[in-house]
Amino acid sequence: MNEDAPSVSRRTAVWVLFLLFLANVLNAGDRGLLGLVTEQVRGELSLSDTQMSLANGLFFTVFNLVGGLFLSRMIDRGNRTRILAFGIAGWSIATAATGLATDFATLAIARIGVGIGEATAFPAAMSLIPDLFRAQARGRAVAVFQSSAFIGIVGGAIAAGVLAAAIGWRAMFFWAGGVGVVLALVMLATATEPARGEDARPAAPAGTFADLSQGLLRLWHSPGLARLVVGYGTASMLTSVLAAWGPAFLQRSHDVPLSQVGVAIGPAVGIGGITGTLFAGFLADAVRRRTGSAAATLWLPIVTLPLSVPCVLGFAFLPSLSLAMASAALMNFLLACAIIPSINFAVESAAPGDRGLTATVMLAAAGLIGSTLGPFIVGVLSDYLNPTLGEESLRYGIAAMAAAPLVGTAFIVAARISTGRAQAESLARSAINS
Repeated sequence: MNEDAPSVSRRTAVWVLFLLFLANVLNAGDRGLLGLVTEQVRGELSLSDTQMSLANGLFFTVFNLVGGLFLSRMIDRGNRTRILAFGIAGWSIATAATGLATDFATLAIARIGVGIGEATAFPAAMSLIPDLFRAQARGRAVAVFQSSAFIGIVGGAIAAGVLAAAIGWRAMFFWAGGVGVVLALVMLATATEPARGEDARPAAPAGTFADLSQGLLRLWHSPGLARLVVGYGTASMLTSVLAAWGPAFLQRSHDVPLSQVGVAIGPAVGIGGITGTLFAGFLADAVRRRTGSAAATLWLPIVTLPLSVPCVLGFAFLPSLSLAMASAALMNFLLACAIIPSINFAVESAAPGDRGLTATVMLAAAGLIGSTLGPFIVGVLSDYLNPTLGEESLRYGIAAMAAAPLVGTAFIVAARISTGRAQAESLARSAINS
């Protein structure tokens, strides 16, 4: 770990963090745009719920993962701020291209482009932040960065809902893409690349990714990390389900008009997610200072994830819109408390030369398990139950996801036990050798 003073000034570090914050606002906002206008796109292109879940989940995530694995090695070896700037430009152009979709195939291609471009944001940020801030401040820095995702979801939902209702969903995608291109140019012109940690590995041979498999093997053998990856991905299911199907659920079951969907769902997602993320970030730093161990912070998701289960059922079944959204807000707070401890533990367990890859593996778990499997299960259940339940079938598909936090908790507990066992064995070996 790089425990020394960062190579850049505090002012520069804050500016780069601010640019990372804005990048992640657009990342989360652009990712959620299709979910917001699911009903309009589905109707105009004559698609099923399953097809929408594939375009908005599986295809997006698979290419986000595959692209991310290779892009993460570029990030671990190259100029991170420059790679991120080109990634922002790439996904923004693909976002604009979503407005040109005419059928399932063209919609899926546009989403694939968004997925590949967005694969740069998280690993670049997780590689940069440890080189911008001391270890004792990283929890807060990661929390500030991660809170931007909820701001992107909220701001994107409100702005996109108003724009889509006023000028149509196609023009809404064009505007969103244009904003991203501007941010890419600002980052390319002003972001400073900090020096990496002292034990970062030398660059891989030009034009090759020969060390990718070795890097993945190192992560696989890191105590508790594989279990944590699965737990983190499973715990991410509900956040993805809310983003992908929440707007459609509000329109179908609560008769919320498109122009008001963002206003209804935005505060619940934003207030709950932002406060939960910041709370977890400050608490994680406090626990880290007191114990000196990143693994100790894993107790936070172990406590909060099971508490979110009643909130999921409340969101799905409470008849009042205000009570349903209050349940969603509390659910997002509790789920967000799992993010920072999990990410911090994973990144701090990796060498500086593997941080981008580690972040990509965590992102892949959130994508493959959370963003793909979660919305897909809901879409399939909704289609299956539709003949008997009609429009209310989506309600029961969402309710089925209440099991996800419990499964995620079990894997995180297993990760904590595995890490504790490895630490005890290491201390025993040290005592014997001394």
